[in-house]
Amino acid sequence: MTSLLIQTAVVLCGVAFFLCVLWIAAYRPVIFLSFLFVLFTLVWRTASTMYIDLAGPVFSSQTYHYIGPGFLTPLHVLAYFTTVLPFFILLRPKKIESWLSGANRNPGPPGVVTLSDVSFVISLLFLGDLFLDLLRHGSIPLFAHLDRFVYTDKYAGVAHRWLIRYGNLVAFWWGVMFAAERVRNRRIDIRHLALLGVLVGYMFLTGNRFSAFYSFGSFFLAPLSALIAADFAGSLPAPFFWIGRSFRTRDLVVFGSAALLLVVVSVTGIYNNLVNVRGYEGSGILQQFTERALIQPSELGWISFERVFDFGHWQPSRVYDFLFQRPLEPNRNTTPQYLMLETIGEPRTWDHISGGFQFAGGFPEIFFEWFGPIYAWPFIFGAGYLAAALTALMVKGVLQGRYASAFLSLYVLYGIYVMYIGGMLNFATRGTYMVKVAALAAALLIEARLARVGLPFVPWIVCRVPQFGWFERFRLARSRINN
Repeated sequence: MTSLLIQTAVVLCGVAFFLCVLWIAAYRPVIFLSFLFVLFTLVWRTASTMYIDLAGPVFSSQTYHYIGPGFLTPLHVLAYFTTVLPFFILLRPKKIESWLSGANRNPGPPGVVTLSDVSFVISLLFLGDLFLDLLRHGSIPLFAHLDRFVYTDKYAGVAHRWLIRYGNLVAFWWGVMFAAERVRNRRIDIRHLALLGVLVGYMFLTGNRFSAFYSFGSFFLAPLSALIAADFAGSLPAPFFWIGRSFRTRDLVVFGSAALLLVVVSVTGIYNNLVNVRGYEGSGILQQFTERALIQPSELGWISFERVFDFGHWQPSRVYDFLFQRPLEPNRNTTPQYLMLETIGEPRTWDHISGGFQFAGGFPEIFFEWFGPIYAWPFIFGAGYLAAALTALMVKGVLQGRYASAFLSLYVLYGIYVMYIGGMLNFATRGTYMVKVAALAAALLIEARLARVGLPFVPWIVCRVPQFGWFERFRLARSRINN
């Protein structure tokens, strides 16, 4: 009877969180789009913890432990609700409505070069350099069955290495330009969506699989929350009403095609990695996919839950010392290092970390490891509040044409994203992160002061262009395509 009650509670809590995210998508699209990168991860981890709680004991080949069944899902779901709660406070409809008075909807006169035009040209040159470097290598990793990490470490050029590090920010900037064209000109600028499609194709050819496609897509969609905010500051009259009112049928076809492309390349990339790169066959393919999708995301979290909540083993001073003062590798995320050390011991942990590999997971278990079962909750809420505040600044910046603060808000928020994805906390102690925070504060101050006199910090209109006939015909053709 006790086991049945536990399983029922696990299912109810998991389903409750799934329905909460679905409700957010239906009635709070600004929150859904702006925080999609993390929401998707939280949904995935909820599915993973449910699987372990219900199907356990299951074998974790990375930790050499049998894990589950148990009661981890309700705890994680409560932590996820605590994380999302501040978004309902800081991104409530009335708050968003107050930003509309400063929304920049000025399309500018005809015959000008805009920030979007400049971004598009520079991006084309960058993508061209990526493909030229791929051709210089002589063989395409996808067809040569070369792992993406091997290509990056041994063969890729500077542009590819830079993309791996900053690609999410590039996709975000393209999304900003896409949203800005929609807010200012009431049209869909297909160019930056096309850039995203080309980038996805390039990542597919270089052996990448699901994570790159999901992250690039999520970061591209985040600024689109601003155009939804411009259309629907108040509550929606019906679920998913924002989709039909904010986008035309042709727009939905384009977005649907892009989403289908992401699904196809993700599935193909995963299959290629398991079969052609790693050499799994038959039932081993499904077994590996199940372990990677449903066990590995939460294996460290489940063992940490058992250690802290069942055995009462949490050591604040030891956790602090390891995370911020004496980790195995201080230049990387120290949270998985600590969790791995507590789970599989130092020799194996050092072998993995020195080889550039670490296990998945970290949030919210690192908060419980550090602060214990009770005192962790205010810190989880505080992290969510910071994430919601930075997200609000990003949405407001895109909506009001304050592109420096919008970009820098996301740049600062990115560290918190890494905390939600991998539990990373040591990012906040690095000097470079303090520089990012200072740059954001300066941008907010400068743009606020310039806005009082009607001047932008990052201008939308870059310059005027000569009235060449060929150029005018090109702009007219582009306008017809977009409209």
